[in-house]
Order: sequence, then C-alpha cells, then structure tokens
Amino acid sequence: MHDISIRPYQKEDREALRQICCDVADRGGPIESFFPDREIAADLLTQYYTDYEPQSSFVAVNQGRVVGYINCSLDNRRYGLVLLWILMPQLLAKAIKRGLFFKPQVQEMFKGALKNWRRLFSWRKKSFHSHQGHIHIGIAADSRGKGAAKQLVSALIEYSQGRGIDELTASVHGGNEKAVSFFESQGFVVRERNSMVIIRNGKEEHYYSFIYGKTIQTPNTLVSAAL
Repeated sequence: MHDISIRPYQKEDREALRQICCDVADRGGPIESFFPDREIAADLLTQYYTDYEPQSSFVAVNQGRVVGYINCSLDNRRYGLVLLWILMPQLLAKAIKRGLFFKPQVQEMFKGALKNWRRLFSWRKKSFHSHQGHIHIGIAADSRGKGAAKQLVSALIEYSQGRGIDELTASVHGGNEKAVSFFESQGFVVRERNSMVIIRNGKEEHYYSFIYGKTIQTPNTLVSAAL
C-alpha cells in the first residue's frame, strides 16, 4: 500500500509545488521543451493559487515529501481579474527585464498564439461565471500511478461542496492521453474542444485542447436527489 496522504496546501509547500508544476507542464514532461524561463512559467501557472487563493489547494505527501498538488480557483471571475490586472503586468515587467521576448522559443509561442486567436480571445459563456471553478493538477513523475491524483480530486470536490460551486473544469492537452483517461475516469466530461497550434523548432504541431467539466453535487442537490 502506498503511503500517500492528502492535506491542505501550506506556504512551506510553495517551492515544491512550483517545481512539480514546471516538471510536468508539457504533457507530463518539463516546461523547457517549449518555454525557456522556469521562474516566469511557475509564476504564471501557480502564483494566483499559492498567493491569492491558497485555501483552495491541496497537496499529496509521501514520507514527508510533496509529490503532487491540485490547485483550484472557486471563483473564475476573481481569478481572471487578478491574473489580468495584477499578475500579468508584473510578469510582463519581469519578462522584459530578463530579455525573454528575444528568445526563439518565446517568439515561436507568439506565432502560435496568432494562429490560436479564435480560442484565446473568443468569449466563452462561463469564462467568468462566479459559480464555476477550475482546477490544475500535477503529480511528480516518480509518484504517478499510486492514487495521488484520485485522492487530490476527491479532496477538492469534498471541499467545493457547500461553497456555492456548481461545476469544476480542467483544461487538458489532447495529446496527453493519460490525463484525458484520468479525468474521464473521475466523471469529467468534455464541455469544449478547441483546435490549437504550437510551434516548436520552427514546425507546427496541431492538437486539441479539451475543457473537461464535472458537476458538483452540493448538499441541497443531494437532498433533492434522495427525495
């Protein structure tokens, strides 16, 4: 039996969480395969959750070591506003200072973003719906297949119940077959499917970005169902 326990995120977990996030950001592999600055990537992908809504995150621990995490925002509207007006200006200033925009990988990302403009700038009905949350999950490579991800999702869903959330969503790269299989096994279903392009080493890679969603059974819903 694997000795993995789940507990609420603590500020001491911040660096371990950021490390895991960047280690698995590219379909389970390191983020450096498409983005050259690990610190800025960690800021973009994790800072909102660790600094502005830490109470909605959980970590998986094995023998005292953080081996996985699940980050969550229970209010997509707040997440979007903090990201747009607070975090993005800070990240832009840091990126300019570090000369990030001169790096070939970043220039390729911008070229890809231009091809994905319909997905990146289109309005989605529930993008800022305050009663919908979203999650981001990461498991260290040597701890996969041991039940940590399932336990983290269960802990987060239990936490979400009774807090006014009617749905949790997760964005999944279509090429990450293990992630797709996992979310479907946990009762998530595809809400959106978007055709995307990423450019690596001058070559275009085409894939689908899936938005998976799961309806949250609140205490009131459970009572109604029982009746």
